[in-house]
This record gives sequence, structure tokens and C-alpha cells, in this order.
Amino acid sequence: MKKIIIAILILGSLPCLTFAQDNIERDTLIPMGVQRQIFVYGAAKKYNDKIVQLSALYNLLSYNPNNSAILDSIALVYFEVQQYVSAALVSVDAVLLNPKDELAAEIAALSFDQIGATDRALKYYETLYLLRNDIMILYQVSFLQYRLNRFNEAFTSADIIIANAKSNEVQIRFPKPDESEHEVALKTAAMRLKAMIYEEQGNVVEATKLYKEVLLISPDFELVKKQLEDLN
Repeated sequence: MKKIIIAILILGSLPCLTFAQDNIERDTLIPMGVQRQIFVYGAAKKYNDKIVQLSALYNLLSYNPNNSAILDSIALVYFEVQQYVSAALVSVDAVLLNPKDELAAEIAALSFDQIGATDRALKYYETLYLLRNDIMILYQVSFLQYRLNRFNEAFTSADIIIANAKSNEVQIRFPKPDESEHEVALKTAAMRLKAMIYEEQGNVVEATKLYKEVLLISPDFELVKKQLEDLN
């Protein structure tokens, strides 16, 4: 059944659907019913018909219910049409089938975040971080830990980011009062998060100190200016 996924990828990437269809029809190892569903999926994708795409993918899943790649495709379609609950549930099953499935972990994390299931979102962001070792993902992990009042964990995550040399190179954007955006290094953002943790814990002295350090690095960081004013 691996050939089914290969054929799907061909249909999704080739501009000429007829050429891909001819290739599939020549592959006699793929059952005719599967060939039809692959064709339907490719046509629906070409014409941006999400409902038909899902129908074809579910039909393909019936031939191979333990294929995490098909589940990835289903979850992605649900995510694109903002059916986040369905996207989350499907991607969770994909991760269960393939614990190294980065796409499924990402869709699960984003989908749970969208529906406000912060603890579930954190679980899959942590999974994604272990798979990718990406400090941007770790920042998201640390922020969700903060939102869940898991301050010690959030503090540790922030320290790991700050200690990473790449955190000075990676940039992150924050909104400004005039609806524009301000860009700062991820290290600076992690320092701000540590200040917020101190503030939540009632340690005004350390929070003030860190907010001021952030402003020395990034004097135009309006969000931090407001946080420091509110703190004092």
C-alpha cells in the first residue's frame, strides 16, 4: 500500500493530472478501486474541492486504515477548512501510528491550541520539539507552560532558549499599539517571558530588573514598556 501514497504525492505535485493518471493506470499492482480514488483525490485537489478530497482520502483509508500518511492528509484538509476538532483527533491517531510523524504532531499542537485545549496543545508541541529540536517550538512550549502556571518548567525552557547561540539570530514579532509589528531576537523574548514568570510569582524586584534588561537590548519594545509601567 505504500504505492498508494506515492501515487497521491505524484498527483499533488505534478501540474499535468493526465500524465499522473496514465502512470497510475499502468501500475497494475494498484487495485482499480484505489486508482479511481487516487484520481478523484488529485482532481479534487486541483479544483480545490475539500469535501471531495476528504471523501477520496477516507476511501483510501478504508484500504489501508493503519497508514499515518493518509491520516496526515485528512488532518491537513480539516485544518485548512478550520475544522480544528476533527484535525486534532485525526492527527492524534496519526501520531499514535507513527510517533515520529512531525506533520501530525504539528497539526495536533496547532489545532488543540486553536480550540483552547492548552494542555493537549502543550503535549504535542513538546513532541514536536523533541522531533525537530527547534528553539522556536521550545519558545511556544515555554509560553504554554507559563499559561498553565507551570512556572518552573517555563523558566527552564526559557533558560535553554537563552543559552542557545541561535536565539540571538532567530527573530520573533510582537504587535505594537499602532497595529504594526516589532521584531526582536528570540533570546530577548525569552528574557521577557522570564520577567513575566517573576511577575506572576510576585517577585517584583526580579521582574523589574529583567524588563529593564530587555529594554536595554530593545529600547523600542513597546509591549515591555507597558508591562514595566503596569508593574510599577
